[in-house]
Amino acid sequence: MKDQALDKTQPPASSEAGLILEQNQRLSRSLLWQFQRTFFDQQGVEAWRQGMVPFYVTSNPFIAQAYARVVFGFLRDCYAARDGATGFAPLDLSQPIYIVELGAGSGRFGAYFLKRLLDLMKHPILNDVHVQYIMTDFTERNIAYWQAHPALQPLLEAGQLDFARFDVGNDQELVLRHSGAVLSPGSVKNPMVVIANYCFDSLPQDVFYIADGQLYESLITLHSPQPVPDQMDQQFLAGLEITHEHVPTTADYYDDPDLNHILKAYQERLPNTFLLFPYAAFQCLGTFARLSAGRLLLLSGDKGYIREEDLISREPPAIAIHGSFSMMVNIHALGQFILQQGGQVLSTPHRHASLGICAFLLGQPPSGYAETRLAYAEAIENGGPDDFYMLREGIRKHYNGFTLGELLAYLRLSGWDADLFIDCFPALMEQSKGASPALREEFYWALQQIWDTYYPIGEWYDVAFCIGLLFYTWNYYHEALRFFQLSLQRYGAEAATAHNIGLCYYALGQVEEALAWITQALVIDPLFQPAKELRLKVQAQLQRAGARLPGTTPADILAFQSTIGNRAVQRLIQGTTSGPRPGSDGGEAQAERVTHQGASVPSMEM
Repeated sequence: MKDQALDKTQPPASSEAGLILEQNQRLSRSLLWQFQRTFFDQQGVEAWRQGMVPFYVTSNPFIAQAYARVVFGFLRDCYAARDGATGFAPLDLSQPIYIVELGAGSGRFGAYFLKRLLDLMKHPILNDVHVQYIMTDFTERNIAYWQAHPALQPLLEAGQLDFARFDVGNDQELVLRHSGAVLSPGSVKNPMVVIANYCFDSLPQDVFYIADGQLYESLITLHSPQPVPDQMDQQFLAGLEITHEHVPTTADYYDDPDLNHILKAYQERLPNTFLLFPYAAFQCLGTFARLSAGRLLLLSGDKGYIREEDLISREPPAIAIHGSFSMMVNIHALGQFILQQGGQVLSTPHRHASLGICAFLLGQPPSGYAETRLAYAEAIENGGPDDFYMLREGIRKHYNGFTLGELLAYLRLSGWDADLFIDCFPALMEQSKGASPALREEFYWALQQIWDTYYPIGEWYDVAFCIGLLFYTWNYYHEALRFFQLSLQRYGAEAATAHNIGLCYYALGQVEEALAWITQALVIDPLFQPAKELRLKVQAQLQRAGARLPGTTPADILAFQSTIGNRAVQRLIQGTTSGPRPGSDGGEAQAERVTHQGASVPSMEM
């Protein structure tokens, strides 16, 4: 369905509630969805970088690992159908299996997921199966960001990743940017996987009202205290008010009899309630059912109603404002659509707390999707992403009560999550000096894993700087130097970074290099006291050594400090962070650029 254009040449009507932007309009055709598109088109990746849009719960290494396990099970089911005896066509091993992510946003989930799936596919049974991950979005700004992201280049060059502009609910095919391939009905030779995280809650829906067995179309009127701004913002969206008017209608509402059948069943079974009907999501399911020739896995993580009883006695649908906006999703209706096509729906037996993850399956492989079902049970039902997120929200309040070994175990469980690492960094620094040699060795490997996993999007916190501090604290000077230099590359030249690089060179006995970096720190900030003190010490030692220093002693190093100049890190340690903590899915974004000035921590004994 096409978005309705807003005619700014005609002044909106006015009412006691303010301006009337539209009146008695079907929800799926409302101007709301144009406002939504405008926001994402204007913001691009800034919507995620600045924390305006919640995304941690759907874009962390833990959920990526869980999804990878389910997709791996699906691939094994498809691979087992080699003879086509059940009507499930065997894989064409000369063609890839396409995994399409809808609304890929910053690209973080896709990067995490694809790396984990490729690790699983090293299993000999799938050696000859080729997958290609397709990141999609409707806005060119996000696609341009992915195309330039350094972390995605190796995957792109290996043919394991591609991009496409895809408008969910409208487009019927995908044109891949890198390979030029066109994915259309008949051209796709293998089953497909579709991933839709926090996607359907942001797409056009219709709303109905059911009372005493009568079905009503609930038309909306959109009120605003101010005209529509040129730059879409949260303040404007938060000021919108929606009123409903119910108009009697019948269940023969859509051109699609499958949708009408679902609507009719709700009319007959549900008592008085408002009913959301995910129209664009239905269109999307139909599109990919055709593209995949009825061999499909769709994994969806969203907020919504999975059980029919959850639809009873609902109030008018609310809009959650978070930079953009979102609405609850009638996931149960999507499941009914899949069941009508002869498919399967996998959902957790328990109610989700934050994120409902369902698997929708089309096709009848010989195994009945036994491997997919098993993987879903193990990765989603039992200790899945929703459970991990809830556990994390509780644990993060008590990091200071954990030992270093316990924090290490938690980081490992998370899949080496950099956001979680930053979140518990103050506790790590607090306890760092008490680490045993064996535990330091374990963290040596763990910190490398965290960095290798990390997909940066230019956040306010500086992961490389924090890793460098821990390496320095534990006497790993070469590694600390590397990460302070990475911090310099990503966040620019700042006094504390230059100072810490100088400290590393000093600890390694490269005094001339140390002096050069200390001088650089003072060029950046002439009042930076740690660098002033260190320069005097180094200059005195150079003079005594005849412009060279054979080596440094433990006492020399102990005399100085490794500076935490990152003000964001300083706030983490002092517990005064004003914005959302790393990985938070709520609150105002911390927009301050990382700078390296401020507090210090004692260096280690040698």
